[in-house]
Amino acid sequence: MQKDAEQFKMAKTNFSLILRLLFIAVFMSPPIFGQHYAYITNAGGFGDGVNGDLSIIDLATNTVIATVELGDYPQGVAVNPAGTAVYVANSASNDFTVIDAITHTATTLPAGFFPCGVTVHPDGTRIYIANADFFGAGVSNVWVLDRATNTKIDEISCGNGSIAVAVHPNGKVAYVANAGEGTIAVFDTDTHEVTDTIVLKAVGANEPCVPVPIVVHPEGTYVYVANRVGPTLWAINTATHEFVARAAGNRHVGIAVNPAGTLLYLPSFDDADPNLPPQGTTVDVIDTKTLELVTTIDGFNAPLDVSVNPDGTRLYITNTNADTVSVVDAVTYDLITTIPVGSRPHGYGGCVGSGVPRLLKADAIARLETVKKAIEGDADGVVSPERAIEHLETALISGNLCLQEELWSVANSGEVDPRRLHTSLGATVFSYETTIVEAVLDAIRRGWIMNAELRSELLAIVDEAVRADRVLAAVAIDDTMLAKANPEKIGEAQGMLEAADALVREAAAWKEIEKKASLFHRAISQYHCAWAAAMNSIQ
Repeated sequence: MQKDAEQFKMAKTNFSLILRLLFIAVFMSPPIFGQHYAYITNAGGFGDGVNGDLSIIDLATNTVIATVELGDYPQGVAVNPAGTAVYVANSASNDFTVIDAITHTATTLPAGFFPCGVTVHPDGTRIYIANADFFGAGVSNVWVLDRATNTKIDEISCGNGSIAVAVHPNGKVAYVANAGEGTIAVFDTDTHEVTDTIVLKAVGANEPCVPVPIVVHPEGTYVYVANRVGPTLWAINTATHEFVARAAGNRHVGIAVNPAGTLLYLPSFDDADPNLPPQGTTVDVIDTKTLELVTTIDGFNAPLDVSVNPDGTRLYITNTNADTVSVVDAVTYDLITTIPVGSRPHGYGGCVGSGVPRLLKADAIARLETVKKAIEGDADGVVSPERAIEHLETALISGNLCLQEELWSVANSGEVDPRRLHTSLGATVFSYETTIVEAVLDAIRRGWIMNAELRSELLAIVDEAVRADRVLAAVAIDDTMLAKANPEKIGEAQGMLEAADALVREAAAWKEIEKKASLFHRAISQYHCAWAAAMNSIQ
């Protein structure tokens, strides 16, 4: 198949008619939705004995496509790296629910006392549930679950009121917010031993320390924590565990950081008066380096939590008083739309999935076609449109070859499984992906496209395409976990995936296109190896 791709490169000028017919067939068809999904927990009334539910939102259409019943007062939610499973902590019923992201079937199992926060280890093998036990019913701790069986394999005593947990991107340590004592516990994810406890201090003279929302910088340099009962925002250096504190907003339950690691988003929930509904209306945007306020977005109704989509272009804010989710443009901060969901939406945690590989690829191809049409329409800043179009046509041919149904797995229903490749034929998708990335980046590298917006969009398309390969490998690895394959084989595949992730991060840091192309080429190869290793371990 690689030979086929090379032949396409050599003969690309002979495909004009074929391309026109192909584009009419593919791009005049209805749009493909569902590249990403968000999972919003709707808590309902606390202690009313009525179970809450989960709203599943298609982020391409901003519509709720399914509702799944949960336990009582669901709060924390997390999606595994493969995007195949969703974990929800049901606080009032002391249990957690696992939802299959494909079938939407749900299984509810016992947890500790008042489980609140939940997160997944970067390798997808373990799930962490923070059991706060605010009412003294048992013990405050963090449960460690095995992904393959969803059973508890350990519990870690981290402090009083363990309400939220976040894992460092390297997977070696985790951070736990102890709301009952104003501390952040640090534990080793291999030994499950608490290695340090960071005692926080608030900005206000009489401000209690009740850390709740917690997030780790994408590069792992800082942990950001906000105060539940005051304005303080803490930035903790992960190397030294020293922290700085600044005042931001008022009371906080949620926090998020953009994928670039440059901005924090901090909703002001503001429920200071227990006799009144929460009064908050704003989300602060804060510089991650200086902790200075960049801007404030207004117009919300008790904004509790915020999440960011994987390309950093959209914010999703839960409005607890209005039973809605606001979708906000992360560049202009304009409101795009408002999505009705269930009663008192929380969405507390990482509620946006990693994406569906085949649909991510289809979206990248559609975006690439739009760029090509812009160049054909005499877009400004294109030095050599003919050569640029030739390269984009090469990328489009390979992109459409990626979508051939025979290269993808077939589900029990007989439909193409957009998350999984065919056991043997699917390997060619990675080869086609290499051709796409090289052709697009070469069109930029040669200086044929100088238009800043087009160049930015092409780089974003490359990122989306490579991210799809990452998810393909993650899904295959997750399948090996559920199949209870040899742990060493799983570890081998996971190591390859992590090596590819490191190459992608390095590529993002380089402005030189030729260097980016080389690193992305190696990353795709590593994702292919990770996928193949995982597939081989269960055959």
